[in-house]
Amino acid sequence: MIWEFNLKYSVIIPVYNVEKYIDRCLKSVISQNYDDLEIIVIDNGSTDRSGSICDIYANEYANISVYHIENHGVGPARNFGLSKAKGEFICFVDADDYLVGNLFSDVESQLDSQLDLLVFSYYNSIEKNLSEIARSANILPIDGKKDKSEFIALFQELFLTNMMYTVWNKIYRREFLKKHQIVFESYELGEDVRFNLNVYQHVNAVLLVKFCYYVYISGRVDSAMGQYNPNRMNYQLEELGKVDQLMTSWNIHDDQFIDQIKTRILMSNIQNISKQKMSLSKKRHCVEVLCRNQEMIALLKKATSPLHPLVRRLLHFRMYLTVIFLKKLQTLIK
Repeated sequence: MIWEFNLKYSVIIPVYNVEKYIDRCLKSVISQNYDDLEIIVIDNGSTDRSGSICDIYANEYANISVYHIENHGVGPARNFGLSKAKGEFICFVDADDYLVGNLFSDVESQLDSQLDLLVFSYYNSIEKNLSEIARSANILPIDGKKDKSEFIALFQELFLTNMMYTVWNKIYRREFLKKHQIVFESYELGEDVRFNLNVYQHVNAVLLVKFCYYVYISGRVDSAMGQYNPNRMNYQLEELGKVDQLMTSWNIHDDQFIDQIKTRILMSNIQNISKQKMSLSKKRHCVEVLCRNQEMIALLKKATSPLHPLVRRLLHFRMYLTVIFLKKLQTLIK
């Protein structure tokens, strides 16, 4: 089937209670100075001024469409955006983040009907009251166009960069998504990972770009990633199981790689707990619950575990508060 496209890009932005951020986000897309795109904004049942701010932009810019829907989660909102998209290529932007550089014009010449996916680098930004305190770059270790076999060979290295989970540092060919019926599943957490694993299963051509075009605001306490969710680790382990299944379908079997990701999952959840405003006894209990998970019990028992030896011993002897108080917890996530 031959698809006809009216536009080069569709930028899909789900919005929910981000009145402090949405103005900056929309301006960053508009200031790309690229005409051949549409901006699809889905107001996902916001109870603040987010929806009305988006409406103001839609009245001013002909290429911005705003849809106000009931809140069923970010996955269904993105699916709604996909159903309205007319562009040849799809780009997702989260409403509290923003674009930098000239993404759409820079990569345009490299996008063709054979390319299924483009992955680009991004910045992590920590800010207070919309003022940036610190910024670090997440740069892909490899660039250039890769066919399926090359992508499979690089998959583990790319996955360990933590840059293959999210949808907002990628551009997808819409025909490719339609052909393979790839949409977002409705999950409390982890829609991005499951969506991308479906993409990776079918992808035939990928372009990797080292330049940073996106600023991800990390550490927002009111964001889904910043809040504590006792089910987070279980969701992440389910996702890891799907990663293992995907690799098995490629005839890749690497227990050490899987344990390395499990280690990251455990330590990132402990770090998340350490940042929450809760009593020390509650924090200790939350970490204890994590360590009671059967997969984590097995990980702690393994002599070859990728866990830092000190952390492994502390957790083994249930010295959970000591682990929580480790100031350089991030450096132990290997």
